[in-house]
Amino acid sequence: MKEIALIIGGTLKNKELLNLKETSMFEEVPIHEAGQLAMELEAKGKIKIFISTVGTASYIEKFVNIPVIKAYNTYYDLLENIKFFEETYGVVNQPLALIIHSSGYIYPDRIQPFIKNQLSIFYFDDEEDIRKLVESLGKRNFQWFIGGPTTQGYIRKMGLNCHLLCLGTETIQNTIDKAKSVLEYSRKERNQRQELQTILNLFPDAIVATDQEGIITVCNNRAIELLGVTGREIIGKNIEQVTLDPSWVNTYKKGVKWVDELREYKKTKLFTTRQPILNEGTIIGAVGTFQEAAKIEQLEHKYRKLQTLGLTAKYNFSNIIGESILMKKTVEKAKAYARVDSTVLIEGETGTGKEIFAQSIHNYSPRKNGPFVAVNCAALPENLLESEIMGYEEGAFTGAKKGGKSGLFELAHNGTIFLDEINQMPLMLQARVLRVIQEKQVLRLGGERVIPVDVRIIAATNEDLNKLVQEKLFRDDLYYRLNVLNLSLPPLRERVDDIPLLIKYYFELFSNKYDAANAFTGTTTNLLMSYSWPGNVRELANLCERYIVINQQQFVSDVSYVKEYIDKRKDDKNDQNKAYDKDSINVRLNTLEDMEQQLIQQVLKRMKGNKVQSAMLLGLSRTTLWKKLKEKNNLIG
Repeated sequence: MKEIALIIGGTLKNKELLNLKETSMFEEVPIHEAGQLAMELEAKGKIKIFISTVGTASYIEKFVNIPVIKAYNTYYDLLENIKFFEETYGVVNQPLALIIHSSGYIYPDRIQPFIKNQLSIFYFDDEEDIRKLVESLGKRNFQWFIGGPTTQGYIRKMGLNCHLLCLGTETIQNTIDKAKSVLEYSRKERNQRQELQTILNLFPDAIVATDQEGIITVCNNRAIELLGVTGREIIGKNIEQVTLDPSWVNTYKKGVKWVDELREYKKTKLFTTRQPILNEGTIIGAVGTFQEAAKIEQLEHKYRKLQTLGLTAKYNFSNIIGESILMKKTVEKAKAYARVDSTVLIEGETGTGKEIFAQSIHNYSPRKNGPFVAVNCAALPENLLESEIMGYEEGAFTGAKKGGKSGLFELAHNGTIFLDEINQMPLMLQARVLRVIQEKQVLRLGGERVIPVDVRIIAATNEDLNKLVQEKLFRDDLYYRLNVLNLSLPPLRERVDDIPLLIKYYFELFSNKYDAANAFTGTTTNLLMSYSWPGNVRELANLCERYIVINQQQFVSDVSYVKEYIDKRKDDKNDQNKAYDKDSINVRLNTLEDMEQQLIQQVLKRMKGNKVQSAMLLGLSRTTLWKKLKEKNNLIG
């Protein structure tokens, strides 16, 4: 069945001239039968629009819900019909009655000069009007009539002559073309409404929109669910009746806006936001959203819990300060890495922002709604690092929690785990991490079952892992597993153009924190741009904060402050270079225990804090080194 149905009382002339590919045609249908036929066609669900002559169309409209296009007789159609009548019957100088529907008024004076008979036009609204007209005109001695099929039927019953009024080919074709345009517009409108409805249904909040009279025109599935009604009970109904809230009239009539107002609906507390819909300054409706207060509390509790566990990433790429070409290229590469799920190895000196990049990659990735778990491999003792990362079962070791504990890989499921200072990870644990990456499974300490995990891994190092691999201090198989996507962060000395931006940012940050306004002069900024920044951005941030804090107590010239800072750093470096002679370490004479601690500290400095390398140089296990460092802390405490 085609989408367009043409229903007429008579027959069509010259059908071969019409484009009827998309049109189903029904001819010789009396007015009183047209409504039933249209209902049956609509019920089948195929027909989307009807076309009919004016009188029949007005009747069909009472029975169907889809559009009905009316085909109006043009002056040319009427003149063509009358001329054909006169030529066929040879009638001249006779009264001629033309009976047409009242929706199309015709001026007889525009036709009279072109015909041979005296034309009178009579109008009807329905079939009963036709019957009365025919009876009345028959009494007035009219012998010749022109009208539609229903008119023709009544007149012939009276034994009079009636010529059948037919629509012209052009009129029918134009009406079909109009129907196609309406159908295409309706199709586009339906598609747009469906698109809008699909978008609205994606929102977790309930959404309702009304017209300027408060009648609901649009809502999403969440609104139907939250308000406890069906789609039929809400669309077309008054918003105050549905929500049991009379205050809506203030929005769709007066333009009053509400933001996060707490209301109650059937004993459920809801937060609602409302605002008027404006068109060129005129209120044409209102739109509102609803959220359950209890749901918001649950989300807040969940967020606080994640925050407490440190399972969220707070930084985005917008938090990375830098306009230099080098930094822009680094950020673009990181964004490209974020779009895929491969492992990322971030390399960079201390203070270059490795964790900020790791969090930004997570928040830019498809895993952004999952947890972000950060592990500092250098911050935990070796004997605790494995149990924290892998987790453990109850009774796995002395002091294990009852019920066991989930490891950090488990907590990062469906999210990202960030292994910071991966270069400090013990070799034994490296083997277990490698297995997790390969198998995507975790076996807890003391456990007998493997736990599947879906985790994206980002690792960071401030040392050359390739060099550590060559020195047998890092597993080569793990290195190649981690180094799939490599991101090298530039040190601050290689992007000096960003230093003024960073200074401005940190001064604004710490000025707000300490309620103090400070700034560096251009001379001072130039000094800082010539400094090598071994501590990178972190060192710059510390310098800005320290200056603001000191200036709160006493005024300090920024130039002298920076010069003194740079000179001291140079002296410290010289002293460090002297102390770090290649083949010797200097310790003060003291007790054996104290000199041992001095020796350990000097080795740690020389190894840049790398406990694995320090332990190997001292000929100790990492566990023994941790014990000795702990003894020192206990002595100090």
